[in-house]
Amino acid sequence: MILYDIVLTENILIDIKLTHDRMGGVMKKRNVELDEHSIKAFNLRKVLTITELSKILVCSIITVRRRLKKWRTYTSYNKNGRYYTLPSIPKFNKKGIWTYKDIFFSRYGTLKNTIIALAAKSKQGLTHSELEEIIWMNPKCFMARFKEVPGLRKEKYKNKVVYFSADPDIYKSQKQNRFPPESSVPKLPPDAMTIVVLVELIQNPGISIEALSSRLHDQGYKIEANTIGNLFKHYNISKKKLNMK
Repeated sequence: MILYDIVLTENILIDIKLTHDRMGGVMKKRNVELDEHSIKAFNLRKVLTITELSKILVCSIITVRRRLKKWRTYTSYNKNGRYYTLPSIPKFNKKGIWTYKDIFFSRYGTLKNTIIALAAKSKQGLTHSELEEIIWMNPKCFMARFKEVPGLRKEKYKNKVVYFSADPDIYKSQKQNRFPPESSVPKLPPDAMTIVVLVELIQNPGISIEALSSRLHDQGYKIEANTIGNLFKHYNISKKKLNMK
């Protein structure tokens, strides 16, 4: 009787194992089919949310996230990161941005990583307005959350925030390009404007630089008094002869 019970137990265990193996195979096949349905849905709709994928895969949100990680999907950097797309779908532009309707994706991933990458690759750093032209949204409110961002150097200039690379060599080059040193050579007007100034001067001897600049402005010529002063110095036209104030 005891021997019979042992044999019966072993048979039950074998049946359970066989059943489990058969069910495992079915589940594996089912998962592959659902994955294929998800890929087709991506190719058809371009972007999907986690909720939509959960319905297609018939699984939990946690499982969906595992799938997304496995597929190395991109996450939208707007719309609260709700949308996902497969790596094969986006056609990124030269700046690494792809837009689908009003949903934005970056080859660099998150919005923060995108700003870091774009700032590092720029020739003279980037302001909020310059970034907006690239990423199609103003990052001012988003970046205000961070006092410091690794990889970025933030500086304020004339009420504008400029993001530079944190790399010392790149930063130095970017800042020189953004704020080139002022030339020590005095600014002179073009030849055509020089003739206009000199003709006006001949017609109005003794006129001051300020009055001469004002008369030219009234005639539609945009030339500042300091530029006229540089011109006079360049040609050694004395103030005494002009009776300048």
